[in-house]
Amino acid sequence: MEPISEAQRQALEALYQRVEARAADISGAHAWWPCRRGCDHCCRHLSAPLPLTELEWRYLWEGFQRLPAEVRAEVRTRVAEMERSRPYTCPFLDRESGACRVYAHRPLACRSYGFAAARDGGRWCQFISDLLAKHGDGDIVWANQDSLEETVASLGGPTSSLFEWFAAHP
Repeated sequence: MEPISEAQRQALEALYQRVEARAADISGAHAWWPCRRGCDHCCRHLSAPLPLTELEWRYLWEGFQRLPAEVRAEVRTRVAEMERSRPYTCPFLDRESGACRVYAHRPLACRSYGFAAARDGGRWCQFISDLLAKHGDGDIVWANQDSLEETVASLGGPTSSLFEWFAAHP
């Protein structure tokens, strides 16, 4: 697989940093915000396989390659199992600790979930919906999911599902 160019890496990491700054602003200003270390609800209840651009896949692949061989084998087994079950559980989730095994390399969908809104609605779980009903969202400045997706798409290649990327990279 072709390595990520320095320009691509800088552009992708700058986008990810903007998303993480928005997430920190939201969760930092709202003590009741559920998206924090230890919450893995979204990772355990994916409605669809993660969509990744080619650049995001190559970035994620770097994190995957750093995992021990036995963990990489476990992730591949979980990817194969995902195709047969719903809701999907992220194959990178350490199910015992609730931590992401490739956290520093996770894709946009993971970084923005719970902190972004799109033209067709928010990108968050029922926990957030319930809390917004209680606390309101008048002071929240959401990340723009549509713009984020357009930006990441402009950075690198076609978008495919996690299943398709793994199938293409045995």
